[in-house]
Amino acid sequence: MRPSESRPRAALRIFLFLALTLGLLLPYTALYPAGRLGQSGRKSIERLWFRGCCALCGLRVRVSGEVRRRAPTLYVANHVSYLDIPVLGMLIDVIFVAKSEVADWPLFGIIARLARTVFIRRDLREASEQNRMLAARLETGSNMIFFPEGTSTNGRAVLPFKSSLFEAVRRASKESGARVQPISITYVRSLSGTALVDGLEDLYTWHGDIAMLPHLLRVFSLPGAIVQVQFHPPASPADFANRKKLAKHCEAEVAAGVAGAHALTGRDPRQSEQPSLPRRS
Repeated sequence: MRPSESRPRAALRIFLFLALTLGLLLPYTALYPAGRLGQSGRKSIERLWFRGCCALCGLRVRVSGEVRRRAPTLYVANHVSYLDIPVLGMLIDVIFVAKSEVADWPLFGIIARLARTVFIRRDLREASEQNRMLAARLETGSNMIFFPEGTSTNGRAVLPFKSSLFEAVRRASKESGARVQPISITYVRSLSGTALVDGLEDLYTWHGDIAMLPHLLRVFSLPGAIVQVQFHPPASPADFANRKKLAKHCEAEVAAGVAGAHALTGRDPRQSEQPSLPRRS
């Protein structure tokens, strides 16, 4: 059965989303030049905003695996929706790497800039300089995340990982011991119990020519969904002959996690364990 949509629910959530965002922008920008204390405060506000967004979209996040908290870590994940950002942002302290077009999105582009997002152009001629920049960030102890498929999908399968940016962590690992941790993210079931398959996955996944604003408004109108996030064992770049083999390893880990999550959609989520945050390490 298709999950029911509710205009009153959407209106309330939109109001609360705007109130949350505008209410946090002032203290967030005020903390911008305030050194280490300000940085800690901004991170707390970011996590609060990410959690609030997930709550307002009705997303219940179930986590498996263990997060590598030790910096620097490059996290790589499959990409199915703009909703991936708050889902992952509330679980890990990380700087997002995004395509340059995101910087021009209404409202979300401003938020991305304030949240220290690194914007890159998808141009092979600039790959070397971008890898140098990302490696420098990792070497200073920053955790980063990017989506190596290069685009978002409907979440049923994982596209081949583009390997160019994996060179950054290979460079950084020589000096800083940086590691790569693959992450699988899967929107498996609506809160009403319906498996998100046979086209229903598009209620939450955002890909192709789907317009963003109507999609977001529909997300606000829906009851919500269960999101499975699986953290796979971290990998050392030194264990792989080159960036392409490292990318293939991460792709295989992520694809296996997505396939496994979809294979469990026949289970009644009310009989599953309650959502939990990953254990710190």
